[in-house]
Formats: sequence, structure tokens, C-alpha cells
Amino acid sequence: MNTRWLIMAVVTIGLIWWWNQPAGVDWDMEVAPDAPPGFDADLSIERAPLQTTLDETPTLSAGGFRITPRAEFQIEARVLSRRDYRFDAEAALSPTDLALGWGPMARPEVLEAFEIDQSGRFYRWHTERFPVPREDVEKSSANMHLVPANEWIAADIDRIAEGDTVRLAGHLIDVDGENGWRWRTSLTRSDTGRGACEVLLVSRVQIR
Repeated sequence: MNTRWLIMAVVTIGLIWWWNQPAGVDWDMEVAPDAPPGFDADLSIERAPLQTTLDETPTLSAGGFRITPRAEFQIEARVLSRRDYRFDAEAALSPTDLALGWGPMARPEVLEAFEIDQSGRFYRWHTERFPVPREDVEKSSANMHLVPANEWIAADIDRIAEGDTVRLAGHLIDVDGENGWRWRTSLTRSDTGRGACEVLLVSRVQIR
């Protein structure tokens, strides 16, 4: 009897561990566009992310997805929450979402007033009092769907934890699936609700 319960406990722990691991990514991606060398000198956790719209939008592919870069993007932010996904339509390409905060939403004295969580590819916050104006909360935080450019970047993303300060560089992208499925990135920090998340092809990671 004891042996049976031990086996069941081991299997249960194994299933819990497996469930919480990010989904695998198909690494047949064509050469991703290079992130800018290093990080911009103006990049700061106290400022909004840096974004430059691309004049040309060549496409690339990975795992049956067509990817269209829309803008160069760099961010330094605090990780407010992390959520890994295995089974949704996006997981093969983007196994991890990060809720990120910068400016006022990176300050501990502000964040202590908020409850933050993620599910269903959304980031949600709740507060009983606003330590800063609501508009600052909405413009200084975002949920970002991370698409690692290669397996080394995926390994770097796996090391990111809630509370970390991170720098990410890469490209905001639109994604089209072979079956007509579409995923569109936000290109502004001022939107909210459905469609407000950034889809970020990550080419460089720094955990500070």
C-alpha cells in the first residue's frame, strides 16, 4: 500500500512539473531580423519602451506561421507577473507571457497597492486605491507575448521571474497561421483590452 501511494505521489509531482513547463517551440524559423546591437543608451525603466516603425516589412516563417515584423522595440521593465502556456493556439510560437511595468508601474511603493494576475493571454490588475492616476497605470504596464528568436533566447526567457528587472530587444510582429488564424501586435502603449498586448519577437534578453 505504501509503495502504491509513493508511486502515485511521484507521478502526481511529475505531472504538476510537466504542466507548468512552457510548451516547446518549433525552431525552423528563418533568420530573424537582428535586434539593434546592444541596448539604446536612452533605455530606462523610468521611461516608456523605445519603438521605431519599420519602412519595410519582410516576412519570415516558423512552424507553419508567417511572421511580419512591424517595428523595432526595446524595453526595460519590472516583471509584474509571468504566465506560461502549453495548449492554446499561440503556445507553439509563444510559450510565455510577461506582464511588465515601467515608470510608475515599476516602483515598489506603487505596486504594493495592486493585485496582479494573468490568464487566457490577458493581464489583469485590481486596486482598492489608486496611488497614481489610472491613465498612468494603463500607459505604464502591458502584457507581452514573447516569441523567442532561437533556443538560446528561449533559455534566457525561461530564467526570468516575477520581480526581475529585464531588458528585451527585438521586433513587434504580426502572425498569420496556415489555417487563417491571425495574431496582431499592439503598436501603442495607450490601448487597453482585447488587442492591446504586444507580440514581441525577442532577439536579446538581459536580466538586471
